[in-house]
Amino acid sequence: MQRRKINLNHLDEIMAEVAQLKSGGYEKAGNWDLQQICDHLAYFVRGSLEGFGDKVPWFVRMFVGRRLLKKLLRGEPIRAGYPIPDKMAPKVGGDEGEAVKQLQELLERLKTQTEVYPSPFFGTLSKAQWLKLYTLHCNHHLSFLVPND
Repeated sequence: MQRRKINLNHLDEIMAEVAQLKSGGYEKAGNWDLQQICDHLAYFVRGSLEGFGDKVPWFVRMFVGRRLLKKLLRGEPIRAGYPIPDKMAPKVGGDEGEAVKQLQELLERLKTQTEVYPSPFFGTLSKAQWLKLYTLHCNHHLSFLVPND
């Protein structure tokens, strides 16, 4: 199965896409299912709203993180297959409905909460920058789920 091209630009579009995948079903073009994707995405949204509690060494943020951030904010796609730390990895075998609900609640909260916390990898970001990163991140992961007709 080939992954699809999607271009969701707003939180409401992301929430509608997640709801559609849950209700209509999908085929996986990658390794993660909807529960795992929602769990992984929720980790980042929650961290930006509540704080991550840790960060990578300053030289990694300055020399790797900032370069990658510039590429992402220009709209360059996220490449598949990057290894991630265990704490960012999704739970396996979790409750899909609960994962969808949790992500949707966090995205709703994001609409009204003005304060955002720094990224452990990119450092201090504006809310607009966070929103751009969320949409890129969501497009990347959700593109691996192909809706049933």
